[in-house]
Amino acid sequence: MPQPEPSIQSDIYDVVRTNYVGFASFVVLVWDHLDTFVEEVEYVWKGKRKGLFVWLFLFNRYFTPLGFIVNLYAYLSPIWTFERCAKFVRYEGCTVAIAVEVVGLMMLLRINALYPKQRWIVMGLGTILFVETVMNVWLISRGEPVVHNSSSGIHACSMVFDPTISVAASSSAWIPLVYDTIIFALTLYRTVPSIMREEASYILKRLLEDGLLYYSVIFAVTFILTFMIVAAPPGTKNIAAQTEQLITVAMMSRITLNLKKAGHRLNSEELPSPKSLLFDRHRQRSSAPSQWENSVILALPQTPLPSANRAGRCTEIKFAPMPYTSEPDTFDALRTENTPTTEIPSPFQSQTFAVRTRE
Repeated sequence: MPQPEPSIQSDIYDVVRTNYVGFASFVVLVWDHLDTFVEEVEYVWKGKRKGLFVWLFLFNRYFTPLGFIVNLYAYLSPIWTFERCAKFVRYEGCTVAIAVEVVGLMMLLRINALYPKQRWIVMGLGTILFVETVMNVWLISRGEPVVHNSSSGIHACSMVFDPTISVAASSSAWIPLVYDTIIFALTLYRTVPSIMREEASYILKRLLEDGLLYYSVIFAVTFILTFMIVAAPPGTKNIAAQTEQLITVAMMSRITLNLKKAGHRLNSEELPSPKSLLFDRHRQRSSAPSQWENSVILALPQTPLPSANRAGRCTEIKFAPMPYTSEPDTFDALRTENTPTTEIPSPFQSQTFAVRTRE
């Protein structure tokens, strides 16, 4: 069923709303890039080790804004014909899908670091991500230009899914929403118990803080987009898709840099021990950090030595963190925390330790 031709007034309003939302979302993305550029140079470009996670981060960080500039041109240029726009909307849909799927893959790598020994979790999430990708490819193949009033003189080009499949098209929003919800639930399951017992490292606290920030923002945007695809007029059905694309990339860039920064601070002798904004506020902060802060403590009961005149002597073995000879991988600390106790955590293999006896 073809789209109905809108009235001149509603057509103009829809185009203005689309342009405002597109430019506002683009400004947020560019501002976030500028605000975090110094951290990007310090923790990404100067880093010696660049794995898959970092390359995905850089791809999305630069491909998305550069690709979206073409979309903004299509919104404003008066030269677009309906036939030309019909070919262009595939590009617009692909840029959104690529950005969202790359972020989904980055989230999968984070969960893989949190659950390194439970491959079924990663495989299950990977299956959902694959279904999401296939669904997006099919929907983009059914994409078409928004129809404008022939008397309005508007030639703006933007995509809308075939109105006859609006219910199915909403899966482009709710499947990523389900995926992000599972990611967030798995993050809570891994981090909250350790935080409640006050055994969690700063890396785990940072992951939970960033997970709360990311999920709250993405949930709001994606939840609105789901209902708009189903119920909004054709001219504004996908108006929030551009926000989903740009805000998702901005949020993922920020929490990635937060994690890199946290790892750098934990392995720096010159910087004070980092504190969690949400989960360390109740703790007293000393003006001079202890040399044993962030160390691993093992309390081992001993048989009293002949020279000991007190029973129940205990030896405290503290592994003092030493700087890495090279920059650690983004998820080294997470893999260490999730290593079974029967194994030797690799980051401590080449580090010195001190033994202190306490009566």
